[in-house]
Amino acid sequence: MFLYAARRGSPIIFYRIVSILLVHICSMQVHANQAAPDQPQQGEMFMSQGRWEEAIQAFTAALRTEPNNAAVHANLGMAYYFHDDSASAISELQAAVQLDKTRIDALHGLGLALADRGDLDGAIAAFRVSSQEHPAAYYNLGNALEQKKDQDGAIAAYTQYLTSSPPSPETVALGDAIRQHRFPTPAAGTAQDHLQQGQSLLAKNDAAGAVAAFLSALRLKPNSVEASNNLGLAFRATGNLDEAIAAYQNALRLNSKFSAAYRNIGQAFEEKGDRSAAAQAYDRYLLIAPGATDAAEVRTKIAKLRGGQ
Repeated sequence: MFLYAARRGSPIIFYRIVSILLVHICSMQVHANQAAPDQPQQGEMFMSQGRWEEAIQAFTAALRTEPNNAAVHANLGMAYYFHDDSASAISELQAAVQLDKTRIDALHGLGLALADRGDLDGAIAAFRVSSQEHPAAYYNLGNALEQKKDQDGAIAAYTQYLTSSPPSPETVALGDAIRQHRFPTPAAGTAQDHLQQGQSLLAKNDAAGAVAAFLSALRLKPNSVEASNNLGLAFRATGNLDEAIAAYQNALRLNSKFSAAYRNIGQAFEEKGDRSAAAQAYDRYLLIAPGATDAAEVRTKIAKLRGGQ
């Protein structure tokens, strides 16, 4: 998969975006058993590289040898989730929890997948348990309860989330709404709602507001390639190219064939003066989308970046 190394000193938005789920993946790897020689390890390696299909194949093969390995079911479920297959993710994550009731890590992924499928009751049950170990899950719990019109429950969950979160414009706005008992809160709505809100704000040149909306979308749906790519656009509009590049990197990690992110990261690198990285990104864009309407323009950019006139 085509990815760029993070620049020294640049903010690492990638970890802010998907930290919730990647923490769980790491804990699954720590507890993984040697189900079938090399297969779980290969799956974990593929996951770390964003090679979801290959990870799914490796974990599926491992389960043929040891079908009752909770850790492999959990990792397979996460691979399915990041591959945007929530239905398959639910099945595997449920299997992991049934085999090992202590797999709190799998429960957060299960909650996200259930919410993705519109099963708010199931998501709430999963988030209630996972939040005890992972406080960031209180945000998802509050959101699901708010969607269910349980305002008191949502306030309690959001309060727990705010207690464990560092101060930011987003937490200040949410905290104000909670103290004033004002609904809907800034966290209300589905990931798609926040995505559309961010796109609307970006179109109105409210880049800072768009950043907040896209980050909210990613808290609710960390596997959203579109939200991550749009987050990059919003950061670029604020002039924060390092954060923009990291957001585009995350989009490409989620889907290495998402051509728009290659074009966008190429533009960001070009603006930063990194001609080599920009040309490399544009090359990849044209490889994936050779018939793009701006293909001729991009080829001209590549020639200039590599020293041509």
